[in-house]
Amino acid sequence: MSDPARVEATVAQFEAGLRDSLESPSRIRGWVSDQLFGLIAADLGGCKLVKQEDAGILFYEDEVKLPDWRLTLVSGENILVEVKAEDDHHAQAFKLRLVEVARLRRYAELNDCPLYIAVHWLAVSMWTLVPIDDYVRVGDHFEIDLETAFKRNHMSSLLNDRMLGLTPPLEFRLTMKEVPGEDRAPEVEGEPEEDGTRKLSLVTTGVRMFAGGEEMVDKNETALVWFLIQHARWPCDERLEDSGDGVWKMVFTMAPDECHAEQGFDLVGSLSELYTRMFYSGTTSLEDETTKLSIDVEPGTLPRLVPTDLKSDRLPLWHFHINPSAPVAVEDP
Repeated sequence: MSDPARVEATVAQFEAGLRDSLESPSRIRGWVSDQLFGLIAADLGGCKLVKQEDAGILFYEDEVKLPDWRLTLVSGENILVEVKAEDDHHAQAFKLRLVEVARLRRYAELNDCPLYIAVHWLAVSMWTLVPIDDYVRVGDHFEIDLETAFKRNHMSSLLNDRMLGLTPPLEFRLTMKEVPGEDRAPEVEGEPEEDGTRKLSLVTTGVRMFAGGEEMVDKNETALVWFLIQHARWPCDERLEDSGDGVWKMVFTMAPDECHAEQGFDLVGSLSELYTRMFYSGTTSLEDETTKLSIDVEPGTLPRLVPTDLKSDRLPLWHFHINPSAPVAVEDP
């Protein structure tokens, strides 16, 4: 421990390993998805304890692989979860190597805990949590197709995930007032340039948020709508309006491509999906490059932003708990 050469050699070994990992995009995606799942599990409200499992010293007799997380559910049941990321935007199935499944299963058996595989489908920012027994062996690997993964998804039944519905559109409105520019005389401010363009100096004088045409006035309503505007799956349009008398409005509007006015709501996304989009907004650059492995966020963010007891005539919410379908029985050949 006191030998400087050995200390330097150890630091160099850590540095080499870190640089090697940072040069592997797939490994970084795996790290990010791993950390993200733990935060989601802690925030959805379905767990009493969320513990990182694949850390610390391990002595074993048979070949095992430690899954990423151990979750103690509100029911008191313990489950083990291995987290994976599927970055193929056209993937129709997710695959696991035979040897990896065997080692994960052995560890689960030694701990007398059911084993689940959490897959982060990066293309849609969505998650599935499926028992390993729902995977089927195909040749030299185990796999689950996309349709079955979502049919057998336990994110809601175990972790309290839910789909959120509300009346579109969502709107964020900025009111701005023309002011003279610092480097131009007030009397020429806003006049057309030679190429036909105009230069305006504006100052924001008001911020308003709307959902379904109703203005949000309560702080909980406003916080929720602002969160959804930033991270919902709906496409966003923006426009600048001249209201006259030097007043301008910048309006950002979000609505689904196809609205269902007859039912009174449209799905804006699941809580895990919204959390995932929030997470990636803080860890990814505009060029879609990973800049951080995690974000500084306090547990309980989602319950504060999307409270289950919010009752508002201005902002009616639909919470959908989606239970997994029963597994399909496989007949012996």
